[in-house]
Amino acid sequence: MPVLVAQRGGPCAACGALVLKGERIEYTLGTGPRHLACADRTPELRRNRHAASCVLCGVQVPRGAGALAVTETCEGGAYTRRWAVSCVDFLACHERIVTGA
Repeated sequence: MPVLVAQRGGPCAACGALVLKGERIEYTLGTGPRHLACADRTPELRRNRHAASCVLCGVQVPRGAGALAVTETCEGGAYTRRWAVSCVDFLACHERIVTGA
């Protein structure tokens, strides 16, 4: 993983503690920032920083309450990123899909 200097603060993807601006971190687009001490830990969910609709069931997911996923594609030399927010409570999400609520 690339080691970078944090340009802004935010939660560590592995431990949830605050990453300070200017701190050396490991970062990937898919997992987000992690402290160097947390580099060997598996990242937990990457949380959404903005409220959005769940891509599976459509319910409004508040800021910080969903799982964030990213896919990156390259077509004709142009890169496109697609961010998707989904519910953390998969059972409730599945129930909403099944019942159509």
